[in-house]
Amino acid sequence: MLKLFICRICGEPHLAEEQPTDCQFCGAPKNFLGMAEDYSVLWGVELTEQEKTDMKATLDLEVNATAYYTDISKSNEKYSKYNRMFKQLARIEKEHAEVAAKFLDVPLPEFIGEKSKGSIKADLEKTKELETHATVLYKQFLANATSGKVKIFYTALVHAENGHREIAEAELE
Repeated sequence: MLKLFICRICGEPHLAEEQPTDCQFCGAPKNFLGMAEDYSVLWGVELTEQEKTDMKATLDLEVNATAYYTDISKSNEKYSKYNRMFKQLARIEKEHAEVAAKFLDVPLPEFIGEKSKGSIKADLEKTKELETHATVLYKQFLANATSGKVKIFYTALVHAENGHREIAEAELE
């Protein structure tokens, strides 16, 4: 029988017989996917000035990554491996940007950012660089956070961005 699971990070629903291993929308690990009746939104908390600064930087990083991965996806043959892979990465990064905007209570900005580097190898190298940078920053933002909900968000982001870096590394081998 299908059950309704909700991601505590992005709030997206999952219909499944068993708890999914990761959120397909934002990449949060299994422990952030719970039963619908236990769900409450993560955002809507008062942020400290440091948390606001960090969340703005998060929003900027995620907007750039979304634009970049979307451009790579569009520059590859439709339905090809890299078109699909970067389309999914763009979706996940967009979800991260949406959550950061909700924490900041601001509208989602236009997705403008870097363009494809012209070869899949160069794009994978840049992906690895972007995801490594994001992971390092998000670990620092996690350490800076005082709000439990902000800490939850950055814990999930570190997991997701690490996974993206691992994908790029595996493709480069």
